[in-house]
Amino acid sequence: MKSKFTFILLIVFNFFWGQNISKESSLPGSVFPFDFQKFESQFRESRLKKEKISQVSINLPTENGKSVRFILTENNLTEHRLNSILTFDGVSNDHSSSLKLSVFKDHMNVIIKNNDGYFIVEPYKTAPGQYRIYNAFSKFDERFVCGVEGNDVIKELATVKNSLNSKSATNFPFGNQIRKFRLAVATTGEFAQAFAGNTDDALAEAVNMVNLINKIYESEVSVTFGLIDDTTNKTLIFTDGSTDPFTVDPSFASAANSQTGFNTLNTNNTLVYNKYDIGHTFHILSSGGAQGQAGPQPCNNTSKARAWSQWALTMPKGVVAGLIAHEMGHQFSAGHTYNAVGGSTGSPTFCTSGWSAGAAIEPGGGSTIMGYSTNCSTPNNQTNTGNNNLNYFNAKSLDQILAYLQSPANCYTTIASTNQAPSANAGVDITIPKNTPFKLKGIATDPNDSNLSYTWEQADLATANDKGAFGSTITGTGGYTAVNSTTAPLFRSEQSSSTTERYFPKMQFVLNNQNNPPTNDAEALPLVARSMKFRFTVRDNNITNGGLDSDEIIITVGTSGPLSVSYPNAAGISVASNTSMNITWDVNNTNTIKSNVDILLSIDGGISFPYTLAANVLNNGSSNVTIPYIPSTDKARVKIVGVINPYAEFFDVSDNNFAITSDCAAYSSYITPQSAVTAISGSPSANLNMTVPPPADAAYTSKTFVYNIGSSNNNIITYSDASMTAPTSAASNYPTNTFKFRVTNSGAYVFSKSSGFLITSVHSGSPASSANFLTSNSYYNGSSYTSNTSAKSVVLNEGVDYYFVTSNFTNPANNTSYTVTVSGPGSMYETPTAPAGYSYTFAAINNSTGKIQAVSPTANFTSLPGATYTIKGISYSSTANVSSFVGKSISELIALNICLNESKNLRALTITSSLGIKEYQNPGDIKIVPNPVKDILSVITEKNITHYELYDMSGRNITGRQKYSGNINFTEYSSGSYVLRLFDKENMIYKTTVIKK
Repeated sequence: MKSKFTFILLIVFNFFWGQNISKESSLPGSVFPFDFQKFESQFRESRLKKEKISQVSINLPTENGKSVRFILTENNLTEHRLNSILTFDGVSNDHSSSLKLSVFKDHMNVIIKNNDGYFIVEPYKTAPGQYRIYNAFSKFDERFVCGVEGNDVIKELATVKNSLNSKSATNFPFGNQIRKFRLAVATTGEFAQAFAGNTDDALAEAVNMVNLINKIYESEVSVTFGLIDDTTNKTLIFTDGSTDPFTVDPSFASAANSQTGFNTLNTNNTLVYNKYDIGHTFHILSSGGAQGQAGPQPCNNTSKARAWSQWALTMPKGVVAGLIAHEMGHQFSAGHTYNAVGGSTGSPTFCTSGWSAGAAIEPGGGSTIMGYSTNCSTPNNQTNTGNNNLNYFNAKSLDQILAYLQSPANCYTTIASTNQAPSANAGVDITIPKNTPFKLKGIATDPNDSNLSYTWEQADLATANDKGAFGSTITGTGGYTAVNSTTAPLFRSEQSSSTTERYFPKMQFVLNNQNNPPTNDAEALPLVARSMKFRFTVRDNNITNGGLDSDEIIITVGTSGPLSVSYPNAAGISVASNTSMNITWDVNNTNTIKSNVDILLSIDGGISFPYTLAANVLNNGSSNVTIPYIPSTDKARVKIVGVINPYAEFFDVSDNNFAITSDCAAYSSYITPQSAVTAISGSPSANLNMTVPPPADAAYTSKTFVYNIGSSNNNIITYSDASMTAPTSAASNYPTNTFKFRVTNSGAYVFSKSSGFLITSVHSGSPASSANFLTSNSYYNGSSYTSNTSAKSVVLNEGVDYYFVTSNFTNPANNTSYTVTVSGPGSMYETPTAPAGYSYTFAAINNSTGKIQAVSPTANFTSLPGATYTIKGISYSSTANVSSFVGKSISELIALNICLNESKNLRALTITSSLGIKEYQNPGDIKIVPNPVKDILSVITEKNITHYELYDMSGRNITGRQKYSGNINFTEYSSGSYVLRLFDKENMIYKTTVIKK
């Protein structure tokens, strides 16, 4: 069902929402050196001119160590340029990342937005020239506290009914305009005194925080805030706490006191109401922590400044940004999204009192911006495990904010944007059986962005009786658990940048025979018949302002179910390939929902199910199938699938691995690289020039080993000191336990160990040395070597051999058992020796037909015509005629008893035909200058240009499809000739050669 959402919001606030971070803790992330003076020299003289500063460049690392170059332009946060503070917007050369940066005196603060979220760059403690980058929503021992207020203003609001009513207008999609509010930030006298009374320093702190917040709000809801002159000219930067208009509540942040102070400013003509749209008070705490409290609403004179945020100067900027983003969400009517009760030690009821009847949509403490994360821990721990500090608004929060922007918070001005919103489709409404895993797949498109992210969220609002009901073990107010409720939220919010699919629950639970996972995982299947709503939200992550669309699907949970595999289910089962096997399952009336099912086979423990044992057989509980001629495995699983439509299914997987014996020894593998390629037919870039990978054992994220089994002497390398920047040799005369591995996906990885003293390090070569050292969990503290639980994050690349070296400093080595786990974008695997008698090739599978269209031992696909292809590696018996693979699917080859094994991953290839492009006419209507170009190429034309592509002279597309914004930056490209193509939507309207000096 395609549904769009708009609501009138009638709010009851018998309390203000508040947030409290109890203390600062050591920061995550990575430390890097940065030459600020060299960076600042680019615009030192330009700041004396009236023109906006532009074309400033900066290279910053991502959290995983990759260097990214950004081009900066001075932004419009302030109405006039400030003498001591500059604020910039920045865009990466590949347009995949954007940032906001503020400069003050001898340092900078940055917030970076990319497909992985938001990242803060800030000075690292007091170390000169050192900065730290970390996820802006990282955990910092956070604690959010709500304060119940009883003043007359709130009592008046409490008479308004808290409800949501449908409205005819729609709020999704959005993104083609930016709403700008005039923001008045006032700071208490104590705020300035925290900077020894220096108002420039105090103003810089306030400006910096708003600059950071703007990146979040521009990306999430296309809202930006402009600081008014009364803030930037320091009229609102007070220096004396005894004479400023704000009363500091010693017990907590007070939104009411903020509004009272702004009312006083209006009365004494210091700041009249018509000068601003929304107000916020900033205060500095004398000791550690951060707190906030806020309520609606902007645009209303007597309530538009009901927001107070306070923090200690020692708090990381990411914590403070998260605090203010949360409080501003309350100003725009967004309620707390968690469904939990209790609180934490010292504040045992704040989750109960902060529960929102209009927004309690996330199980437990929630995980999105308006959730309470780790804070509802007593008397029952209702914290979602895993990542519970997600950096986006839940769809319910978006509904509330967007509805409020319709009315009454509509006093903004609009700024036109060239961004075009994405489109989201959650699919048609479906029916599934109870207590049965299911999968949803959304459809997403975007006319001008390819850097999309996808969020699936349950959209059922908890009722008063559901309050606090969590999973299968924690009862709510009504005396029942969430799995037995017909209305309670069951599933947490999850986002992906790689797939529009989501499994409910996650496959890791299904494969561990936990179709109903532990309560705190917030992935509970319903045990009763009910209706569930799910929202599929697409974000385009546009570099200027976010475009979003959201769609809803309604799932009816029937009385039938669960669907459950019964054979092969037990441990110890073995079957030979090319023999029959009777698969059985418990139907439990699920045939009334889907009369036919598919039976699929996995040989990697359920990670993938590439083999179809039976298609569209009766859902009657039994089917005799033939095990195909495939390599031996001890990790076979069977999956019974009721395919409802191409975008939805319900299923179950057998509980345990079983064995398949075979004389086929073709090996599994991971091809590298995996990056998608677009090339012109016949061009050199269609030759992927890939190398044959080694065999790959089963991937894993956890490895247990006994220390003295296989140990031998190796160098032990750690960090030289607590800064964890440079390696040092700790010893070379102790046994070590070393294993070689690769990773399935490139990216940042963190290695952790089980309890007990163990030094770990990762190296790019063997034997271990300082030259090939990458990371460690240990450093020398001046007298001994530490043994931290986790090693410092390190970037590992697919297709590269790495060595994991461990030592517990026992000699001879003892028999202690350790477990090492890894977290990151992929898994680890080891590479055994390839068996004799087998060859390897790369196959291009046409996505339209599912047939192999070409094979090549080096992935040379220059002969392919225009189409989209999936590239896979295939290990096969050398007796097979590889040319016979063309024109057949992999399943058809297996049916012919050809011994083969396809790679566990793939690579996308798009071949474009040079003859298939609609060529331009009247090229004289377009001029490009200068040519040759050194840095910025300008396009002069009245024609509509939506995007461009740049090719090197080999025909390789080096930019992908890039959004056109008037100028094209050539700074990053080396000298030479390039082909520039300009497009109006899908039609190429101009092509020329550009020479880079």
